[in-house]
Amino acid sequence: MKKAVLYLLAALLLCSCSDDRFITPFVSGDGIRLVENSKTLFSYDPNTCQMSFNRDKCEFRVHTDNMSDFYTITLSSIPQREGQEVRGTLVWTTSSDIYTKRNVTFSAEKLEGDKIWLWTSNGHIGLVVRILD
Repeated sequence: MKKAVLYLLAALLLCSCSDDRFITPFVSGDGIRLVENSKTLFSYDPNTCQMSFNRDKCEFRVHTDNMSDFYTITLSSIPQREGQEVRGTLVWTTSSDIYTKRNVTFSAEKLEGDKIWLWTSNGHIGLVVRILD
């Protein structure tokens, strides 16, 4: 029984540490973007992209001018402090498909000015959004 508990604790420690290697570089970046593991899937470029924000729906959208690439997240509420967890639905495109993750818990890893860095361990996905008021 003791060994089982030790193995469980070791597994939990390994899982918690593995997220740190993805979160640390994610929150150190400044741009509006979507990342999975350490790979940037979408990066906002003000010359070719647009952003939108709907406070009533708690919805953030980032997309290319022609909407060929995008990510959208709808949250249960707008995070007000670092470490706050919110539920949300994330939709994003790749070169060949559109993906959706529903009812996912996101942690507000960083809040700075009008930007929010959101992270979910469910797939090691991070995204930066901006409140546009």
